[in-house]
Amino acid sequence: ESIYSAAGYRVGLFSSPHLIRFNERIRVNDEEMRDQVIVSSFEEVDSACGEISLTYFEYSFLAALNIFVQQRVDVIILEVGLGGRLDAANVLDPICSIVTNIGLDHLDYLGETREEIGFEKAAIFRGNGAHSICGDEDPPESIFNAITNIQGDLQLIARDFGFVRESTGWTFWSTNGLRMNLAFPLMQGEHQLVNASLAIEAATLLKRELPIDAASIREGLLSAERMGRFQVLPSRPLFVLDVAHNVDSITRLVNELSRTRFKGQTRVIFAVMADKQYDEMIDLLNSVIDQLFVCGLEDARSADPDHVVKKVSGRIGINKVTSCKSVGYAIDKLLEISDSDDRIIVCGSFITVAAALRHPYVSSLVHNEI
Repeated sequence: ESIYSAAGYRVGLFSSPHLIRFNERIRVNDEEMRDQVIVSSFEEVDSACGEISLTYFEYSFLAALNIFVQQRVDVIILEVGLGGRLDAANVLDPICSIVTNIGLDHLDYLGETREEIGFEKAAIFRGNGAHSICGDEDPPESIFNAITNIQGDLQLIARDFGFVRESTGWTFWSTNGLRMNLAFPLMQGEHQLVNASLAIEAATLLKRELPIDAASIREGLLSAERMGRFQVLPSRPLFVLDVAHNVDSITRLVNELSRTRFKGQTRVIFAVMADKQYDEMIDLLNSVIDQLFVCGLEDARSADPDHVVKKVSGRIGINKVTSCKSVGYAIDKLLEISDSDDRIIVCGSFITVAAALRHPYVSSLVHNEI
């Protein structure tokens, strides 16, 4: 989105879920659409569908597409909501499809193995000259099978393109001969170099359809930002908001926390959905934290914090984990007991980070940051 906006294109982005406002899901050139624009689009979709029943996500998706047509965008970027094969976004035929990774998540819907999940995700790939990119260094065989079935050409990270991290920046490379020395992206975290590499590879493959220059790539990487993605807030104690909500994303969070030297204590506010592998997630967090505060969420799917604490306290130590009734209560508590050199990590779910963003203190930090 940021790369093509920097290149002068009019870019529509549809993503989910949102953290604070529904408007976050539908943007044009990095600006959220106004309430009235979205409401009008919903009304047009409702009128057009007649007696056809649509899900919440399908309504949102169609409203976004309608807005992008009205806004006369040059480029549409769609984030798949769940899986791929049965997702509403898969009704379109993209000129480029990216599977960022294949992790164990949404097991009730996508399957219990990486092979099954890979099959669902690979359904967004298209043949007939469309580009297919995968950001998983070791994808399951189902990814390769899907490419074979559509007679496509898969661009795989660490094989066909990738990056090398250096002390003061990083280098993107590609087997087509492209090599770029770059400053670190605005968004923090080692995994953001993977995401940046995927974006550069896609933009490079699409140069014939959407010409860009190196300056646009550089500018885009230095301006791209999203709330809740290892979002470091300027405060003492330090606050870090991260929507990590499964084993793979918690692993990336733990790696980043381990990589970043910190002399104070690390306290984690953790709230998670009951269907997640939260015991494995907590085991991973245990290696880098001093205290864990498990909270409940205002959502029927939320894991009960007392149950979570009872389940994991034997492994990580009963004195290291505490049950809290809410994210807001935990923030108040940690602000009382934390020193200026400590850091407070909020993670476990999009809803967890959203609850933190509604806290007056955290909200003031975000406002000041922006």
